[in-house]
Amino acid sequence: MIKPEDAEFHFKPDSHWQWVETIALPFCVPEASLNGIIYVLARPMLGVCMCDISLHDRIADLWEEQLYIDNQQHMPCPKSLLEFTLPNGLSLNVVEPLKHYHARYEGIDDTRFDLHFHALHQPYDINDPEMDPMAAKRGAGAWDTSWSGHYEQTYRITGELVARGRRYQVDCVDTGDRSWGPRVERDNSSVIWWHASFGEELTVHLFTGHDIAKTNALGPHVSGYVLENGQTYGLVDSRGTQDYRKAVPQGGELEVTDTRGKTFAITYSTLNSCYWAPYPSNTFLQAFHRVSHAGKIGYGVQQMGLSRAYLTRHRDAIRARYG
Repeated sequence: MIKPEDAEFHFKPDSHWQWVETIALPFCVPEASLNGIIYVLARPMLGVCMCDISLHDRIADLWEEQLYIDNQQHMPCPKSLLEFTLPNGLSLNVVEPLKHYHARYEGIDDTRFDLHFHALHQPYDINDPEMDPMAAKRGAGAWDTSWSGHYEQTYRITGELVARGRRYQVDCVDTGDRSWGPRVERDNSSVIWWHASFGEELTVHLFTGHDIAKTNALGPHVSGYVLENGQTYGLVDSRGTQDYRKAVPQGGELEVTDTRGKTFAITYSTLNSCYWAPYPSNTFLQAFHRVSHAGKIGYGVQQMGLSRAYLTRHRDAIRARYG
């Protein structure tokens, strides 16, 4: 069970030197095919912090072809995660733990934002068997030790974004996460973190394995939830396939089933995508999707986590399958 104190650091004096704590806060402006990410990765035992501020607006081969990228790897680690300001211009304030983040950013090239993230439900603890029906079956972390502590949370996000001088009003529903634990920087497994929201009434979040070098099929199922009318229901099963452009997801279909036995059939197509690498050891094949379910249209993001080791080990197979 996630508690308010989990908004703060978890490391101890004897924690492993690779201990990491992350905050991920996505947001979007669907009518502009635009999505953004605030991603903070702190390594408190080393005293350093990485922060990525990215704005994506097109299907592109390269990350730097997107609208705006500000990725800085070696800034001083904050003393607290409850309220801090980084040298890159990001200020983050936990107004109310587990309920309300306030993020402000003053970047370069006439780019800035002022955003409020209001949680729509209690955090979904991926490691709690009382919440996640898959946790007991796994008997270990959902991914690796970096997710020794991990939760997802869906937010109503409001505020203003100025991107290269163009002003956008932000009013969306999107899903972020928070993690802590030792994180190695080599040979992480191949996984997909996927979610889509249809307003405040319905969000589907999925975490699944995926061996892209061998198959278009998603799986094995790891975790996820349905947030429907303010209540969360853990996923017990998922299946699907997706198509690619140079190994970057371009759309697909999936079906998920929650603890009520309720099944959701979903199709999706990509509005923007690229290779996103918030820290150098991993590539996240990022895609912002337009999503359809039962006549409803929503929007969401997937991040396919692939270590550089996986990509190079399977380079010939991936090139042969996807060009």
